[in-house]
Amino acid sequence: MSEITKESRADRAIACHNKGYNCAQSVAFAFLDKVDIDPETLFKVTEGLGLGMGGMEGTCGAISAAAVLAGLKISTADLEKPNSKGTSYKASKACIAAFKEKNSTIVCRELKGVDTGKVLRACPDCIRDAVAIIEENLFPEE
Repeated sequence: MSEITKESRADRAIACHNKGYNCAQSVAFAFLDKVDIDPETLFKVTEGLGLGMGGMEGTCGAISAAAVLAGLKISTADLEKPNSKGTSYKASKACIAAFKEKNSTIVCRELKGVDTGKVLRACPDCIRDAVAIIEENLFPEE
C-alpha cells in the first residue's frame, strides 16, 4: 500500500462522508489501515455516534471516532484483567480537548448553530479537524 498522507486521510474521510457515511464512520475509515478491525464491524460500531450520538445533543461524531480509534489502537483486550483503560482514556481525552480548543465546543448542535443560527463548523470541517487531531495524537509519524 502506498503511503497515506494527512491530506489523503482527510480526503478519504470526506469521500466516505460524501457516500453517506456519518461523521464518525468517515473519520474512523480514514484510519482503517491503522487498526485491527474489519470494515463492516467498524462501520457498525461507529454508526450510533453520528449526528452528535443520534440527536445532536452529544459529542460531534467526527471527534467521537477518536474514542473508538483510541481503544482499537491501545487496548490490550485482556478480558480477565482490563488493564489499558487509563491509557485509552488519556488518548481520547487529548483528542477531545484539542478539538474543543480549536472549535470552542464538541457538541454537535452548537457546532451546527442549531440554537444560535451561527454555524461554528460544518461537518466537512469537523471531519478534517478530527482527522488531523487523531493523526497527531494517536498515530504520529507511524
